Amino acid sequence: MAFLGNHGREKTKDYEFAAALIVHRLCEKQWGKDCWIGVRIKSKYSSVLPAYNSQREITLKEIAEFLSRGVDEDSVVDFVIAKKASMQKAQGMIFQVKRFGIGRNKKDTDELVTYLNSFSKKYGKTHANLLICLDDWVNVNMDKLYAGFNADKFPFNRLLFTWLDKDSAYLSDVYPKGNTEKYTMAELIAID
Repeated sequence: MAFLGNHGREKTKDYEFAAALIVHRLCEKQWGKDCWIGVRIKSKYSSVLPAYNSQREITLKEIAEFLSRGVDEDSVVDFVIAKKASMQKAQGMIFQVKRFGIGRNKKDTDELVTYLNSFSKKYGKTHANLLICLDDWVNVNMDKLYAGFNADKFPFNRLLFTWLDKDSAYLSDVYPKGNTEKYTMAELIAID
């Protein structure tokens, strides 16, 4: 999070990177294994990165440059969380990230249901998970959401919500229904 504070820019898509950090940490805690964050990169930036077995380390400045200019955002995949199964194989999940609330006059459950149901017209069926970052002052009535949400036409594999309060981060499995995980910011940013 300190990285975003120093290198992030206002009014950008840095919330996708912040969401990836939250989901990464939650997956590590849930799976009990080290995980990686993957992003799709533009081909012209692939030669800038060191090889997998290289001794060269990337500086934070290079990472900031890479994340601001090198990520290919024209994809259904915003990030991947993977746990290493072996040197040749990794297991994980892919995520499309959207933000709900910012710039909207209405931030209620009806508006959120309309937003979620609109994805069936924008996306074909995918194995990606949709992660919705709920902005401040978004209040969701889950019973009303489930009553209006059209799961049969939903193109994503899963629907998850994430949100922050002043000292905690939350990740909730919305579809299919699951648990809500809560972690303090100290737990998420602590280095083991």
